[in-house]
Amino acid sequence: MVDRAGIRAALSETRGYLLAHHGPDEHYRCYAPVVFGRRVRLCARCFGIYPGIALGVLAALLGPTVLGSLAVVAFLPIPALLDWAATTFTDRRGHNVIRTSSGGLLGFAYGVGLVGLLVDGDTRILAVGVVYAAVAGVLLAVSRRADG
Repeated sequence: MVDRAGIRAALSETRGYLLAHHGPDEHYRCYAPVVFGRRVRLCARCFGIYPGIALGVLAALLGPTVLGSLAVVAFLPIPALLDWAATTFTDRRGHNVIRTSSGGLLGFAYGVGLVGLLVDGDTRILAVGVVYAAVAGVLLAVSRRADG
C-alpha cells in the first residue's frame, strides 16, 4: 500500500531543493527570480553547468577538434574547483556571476567528456574524472571535518 500522504509531505518538504540544493544559510549562492508570483531559487553554479553540458556536447560533435580535446576536459573544470574551494575554506562569499561562468566551463568540459568517452571511446577521460573525484573527495572530507 502506498502512503500517499507521506509522499506528499516528502515532496512538499523537498520542493525547495528542486532547482537549488542550498539551505537557507546559503541562499546567497542562488539566483532568486520571481516566477508566477513565487520566488524560485536557482543554484548559480548549476545555472551554468547544465547549459554548458549542452554546448560541450554540441561543440564536441560539431565543432573543431580542439573544442573536443582532452585538454578541455582536463583544464576547464579548474576555475569551478578553485572558486568552490575559495568560498568553502575562506570567509569569502564569492559572486554568483563567477559561480555561473565557472559552472559553464565545468559543464562544457562535462559535455566534451561525455562525447569523448561514449562516442569516441577515449578512456583517458576516465583518468581525468578519477583525479577530479579524488581531489573533490579529499576537499569535501577536509571541509566536513572543519565544520564538525
